[in-house]
This record gives sequence, structure tokens and C-alpha cells, in this order.
Amino acid sequence: MSEELITQLDPQQSNDTDIHAAEIANDNESKQNEFILEVKDLKKYFLTKKEWKIVKVPNVVKDSADSLAVQNAAESVESDIIESETEKSDVAEIIADAQNENPDAVAVKAEEPSRDGKVDSNDTAGDKSKKDYKYKLVREKTFVKAVSGVSFTMRHGETLGIVGESGCGKSTMGRSILRLHDITAGQVIFEGTDITALKPSEMRKFRTRMQIIFQDPYSSLPPRSPVGEIIGEAVKVHKIVPKSEYRDYVIQIMRKCGLQDFYFDRYPHEFSGGQRQRICIARALAVKPKFVVCDEPVSALDVSIQAQVINLLKELQRDMNLTYLFISHDLSVVQHISDRVGVMYLGSFVELGTEKDIFNNPMHPYTHALLSAVPVPDPHYKGNRIILHGDIPSPAHPPAGCKFHTRCSHCMEVCKHVEPKFKDYGNGHMCACHLYPQD
Repeated sequence: MSEELITQLDPQQSNDTDIHAAEIANDNESKQNEFILEVKDLKKYFLTKKEWKIVKVPNVVKDSADSLAVQNAAESVESDIIESETEKSDVAEIIADAQNENPDAVAVKAEEPSRDGKVDSNDTAGDKSKKDYKYKLVREKTFVKAVSGVSFTMRHGETLGIVGESGCGKSTMGRSILRLHDITAGQVIFEGTDITALKPSEMRKFRTRMQIIFQDPYSSLPPRSPVGEIIGEAVKVHKIVPKSEYRDYVIQIMRKCGLQDFYFDRYPHEFSGGQRQRICIARALAVKPKFVVCDEPVSALDVSIQAQVINLLKELQRDMNLTYLFISHDLSVVQHISDRVGVMYLGSFVELGTEKDIFNNPMHPYTHALLSAVPVPDPHYKGNRIILHGDIPSPAHPPAGCKFHTRCSHCMEVCKHVEPKFKDYGNGHMCACHLYPQD
């Protein structure tokens, strides 16, 4: 029934339909506005090694369905077959060396038995099309799975702390979210827009809304530029304020970050580590962002300076309504600044929850081990320290099943073969462990 006919028959019913549609649209809009960031199954792999290998694959007739299946299976094993004439010429020396060392590695003898163990009497030494096997020169690639299937959401004005061992993928995840690294798979939805599919020209307008504070305040500042130019460079590029207001605006940002006005014409080598980090914070906030990745911003600072920078970040968050993704090794700092905490291990989350849930009621054995290593300023305190034996596995070849099972004292047989589900066990407290129900 058309809308016009509904209006003619029952105007009240038409009005109710319009109101219901408007309510649905408002609900969808409110859901989109609820989260400033949605990360769905984010993956980032780095190519680390390429090796040339001679691989033996079946040489089958392409007429039958079985032969096609065997051929497809054989080709799926090869990672990068040399097809072009340029590549063939580049590896000609490799083929020549292989022929000299082992002639059978490139040329297969005609009397080689077939898959059923019988020798085809019709095969001849000169008929290469009848061979049961052939050899191809392939290029095998090795990838480091720095981030593997990370998913989470963030609300406006929230601080999500990320903790984990060195090399677990925390910084790579933060940079991939900002598109400083092109992601391998997954989605990053910022304020309702999927930025993973945007071109560099389209991504430009999001650069002012998403910023990063780097870990090292020494190497992240250009040594030949004065402070005013460092902070105001992006202001000029993105035309945040008119040229006549440029200097006053930069000085205003410097004051917010605890920097004096006369620092405007000074150079980075004239400042201490804490002052340099304040410059980095001012540079990130100068373009009026909404979302900031804090990549271990206090790890290179003294303890007293750490407290000042953390308090500064909290004040700026309150005044400017900022959203922080705070990456750190220091659990005490994360507990102080974070609303929620995510624990990463070997490229993926093992636990995610509110700050109180993670620190007062940890679920995953890895989280227990991290919390047991936090130093307590009491010489008479003797905690139950959990020692993890062995080293973190290689992200290029992660173990099967649960990635933590090689170091876990609660390891069961199922942990070695089945990857646990990352489930919500109440109040948004998520965990990936076979110690808890998986259904």
C-alpha cells in the first residue's frame, strides 16, 4: 500500500508511521554519536623477509574436476610465482646455480612414477608435458603479525589505557588507527566515517581531528626549528586561524601547556625532557583535535615530571573535551588516568574492562602476572609475585590456540589447540581465556 493511499484512508496512521521512522532515525544517529571511535578486527602485518625457493608442485591435466582441484591446491601453496620476463631475468642466476648443483631440481626425469605408483610407458625424456610434477621458483614471504584482530569502541571524553609487554603491538595499533600505517585488514570508524577506505586527499581533513603525542620528546622535535614554528606549522597548513592571529594563537596554546611566552623563538636543545614533552603536547593540541593517541608520553621522564605531565593531560582533557588512547608500560600511571584498560599480548587483547574491574578483579592469568609486578612503596610488603617463564613468542610465528599458553601456569590441553573467544562476562568486562565459559 502506497504512502499516499495510507494518508487518504487514515491520516493518523500516516502520522504515526512518520513519527516511528523519525524515532528510528534518531536512535541510529544517537548510536553513531555515542562512540567517537570504533575499531573492528584491526590487523597490521609487516613484511620482514623474502626467500627464493624451488617448490615441487603437481603437474596435472586441466580437463577433469579432480585435476583442477589438485592444481588449485598446489598453486595456493606458492606465495609469489615468478611470471614476468623481468623477474625471470632477475633470478636467472639462481636457476643456473640450482641446475648446476642439482639438475633434477629443475628438470624432472620422464620415468618418474605417477601418483598411483605406476610408470607411464608413453612418457618420454623429451615430452615435458607428461610429467607428474614440475618445479617452480617461488618467493616465500614472512610477515610479522604486529596487530591481529583487535576490536574496541571509545566514547567521547573517555580515556582508554593500553598496557602490555614491549613488542605486543601497542604503538603499532595506535599508529594504524591514525592511518600512519596502512592497515592489512579491518575497519577504523571515526565519528561515523570509515577512514580505512579513504584516499590521502580525503584523509587530510581528519588529520586535525586525530593527533598523536610521540614517546621520545628528543627525536620527535626537529632541532633546526624554533618552538613557535614547531607548534604552529600545522596551524598554518590547515589554516586553523587567520595569519594575523597566528602568533597570539600559538602563544595561547603554549600557555595552556605550561610554556612561557618567550619560549616562542627558542630551539628544542634549550629545554629539558619535561619541557620538550610539553612542546609535543602543544603541537598535538594546536589543531584542535578531538582524539589523541598518547604513545607512552611519560616513559622518558623523571617520576616528578611524569606527575606534572599526567595532571596536565587530565586538565586539558577536561577543558577541551578530549578523548585519549593512552599507551603505557606503567600500570600505576594507567590506573590514575584511565577510565577503561585494555591488556594486549602478542598483537591482540586478552582482557578489556573498566579501571576498577581490571585492577580489583582481573580475570586473565597474564593480567594477574602484570599486576603482581607493580612495585609497592613499602619495604615490608611482600606480594605474591607471578614469574612468567620463557620469552614472548615471535609475532611472525605465533603459537596455535591461545597465544599465552606457552607461558601460562594454568595451561590446559584445549589451550594448545583452540583459540579462546574474546567474550563479555558482565559489565563490559571482556576476557579471552579457557578458564571461563566459552559458550
